[in-house]
Amino acid sequence: MEATLVNTKVILNDLASRMPHSLTEVDKALLNDIYHESLEDLDEPEAMFAYTLAKAMRKHFMTGQSQEHIYLQRFEIPQIRLFELLIQQFPLANLSQHCTNTLLIDALVSHTNPVLMDIGIGTGFQVSNIIEGLSKKADSQIKCLTVVGIEPFADALKMTEANIKRASENAPFEVRLMVKEAFIEQMSQEELKEMLPGQYDGLYVNASFALHHIQHMAQRKAVFGILKNLNVDAFVLSEPNSNHFEPSYKKRFQNCVNHYGVLFQIIDTLPITTTEKAALKLFFSREIDDVLGNTEKIRVEKHFATEQWVQLFEETGFTLQKRAALFDYLQLNGTNLKTDLTNRYATEFKGEEITSLFWAN
Repeated sequence: MEATLVNTKVILNDLASRMPHSLTEVDKALLNDIYHESLEDLDEPEAMFAYTLAKAMRKHFMTGQSQEHIYLQRFEIPQIRLFELLIQQFPLANLSQHCTNTLLIDALVSHTNPVLMDIGIGTGFQVSNIIEGLSKKADSQIKCLTVVGIEPFADALKMTEANIKRASENAPFEVRLMVKEAFIEQMSQEELKEMLPGQYDGLYVNASFALHHIQHMAQRKAVFGILKNLNVDAFVLSEPNSNHFEPSYKKRFQNCVNHYGVLFQIIDTLPITTTEKAALKLFFSREIDDVLGNTEKIRVEKHFATEQWVQLFEETGFTLQKRAALFDYLQLNGTNLKTDLTNRYATEFKGEEITSLFWAN
C-alpha cells in the first residue's frame, strides 16, 4: 500500500478525522507508508512536511525508539548556528522581537526607575538586546532598571545572569536582576509583588512566545487577571496566530497544517543552505510533535488564534492600544511587519498574519 506525495495531505487529513483513537489497522499501515516514504526523500520540501506530520501522528500508536536519526544526521548543525538562524534569518522571530523591543525601549526611556518583567525570560537574550538599545538612547531618563525574570527551566536561567551582566557593562544606568525559577501560572499575585522593588515609576511586562504553554483556560485568565491587578503600564504579548488550543483533533490538524505549512514556506525562501533549511524545519517539527502527537493532558504548544487573545484581553479588563513607533526596518526575507492594524502589530507572509504583537494596559 503506497501513498504518493501528490495526495499525501489529502490522505493525512482523512486519517486525522479518525485520530487519535479510531484508526483501523489499515489506516495505521497507510500512515506508516507515508512516514517511511517521506523519510527517505527528505531533500524534497513536500516530503519533509509530510514526514513531520506523519511522525507526530504515529506517536499515538508507536512504541519504542525510532531509528530515523540515521536519515537525519546530514541535517544536524551546531546549536549556536541554529540559534543564529532563528534570530537573524527567520523573520518571524526577528521582526517580532524588533517590534516589541522598539516599543518597550521607547516607553522605558521616559522613566527613572522602571521595572521590566519578562515572562519566559529564557537565557535573557531579548532583555539583553533591550538593555543595549536603552544604552544607545541619548534622551534616556533611566537611573536604575530592574529586570524581573520568570523562567521554568533552570538551565536557561544559568545563562540569564551572565548575558544580562554582559549587556549591562556599558549601560549608563544601573541594572538589577531578580529571577525566579517557576511557571507563571503557578505564581500568586503576592509572589510577583515580592519580586518588585520598593520604589519604581513604571512597570512593563513582556511575554514573547511563552504564554501559549499555559495548558488551561482558567489558568490563562488567572495570569492575565494578576497582571492587570499589578497595574502595569503595559503588557506586551507576542504569539503565533493559530488555534492549537482546539480540542478537536481534525480541526487542530487543519490549523497545524496551515500554520506550519506557511512557516515551512518561509524557511524555503531564506538565503541559507539546504541543510540549514532542513535543520530549521526539524526544529519546528518538535512543536508539530506536541500539537499532533501528544495527548490532551500533556500538550503544551496550545497556541491561540489572534481573536482568542483579543477576547482574553477584553475579558480580563485590559485595553489594547496601538503605540506609535518608528521602526528601523519593516521587512525581512519576504515577511512584513504590519503597522496599519487598529489594535496590534503583526508579521505577515503572503497576506497571512503569522504572529500577533499586542500592547495592552
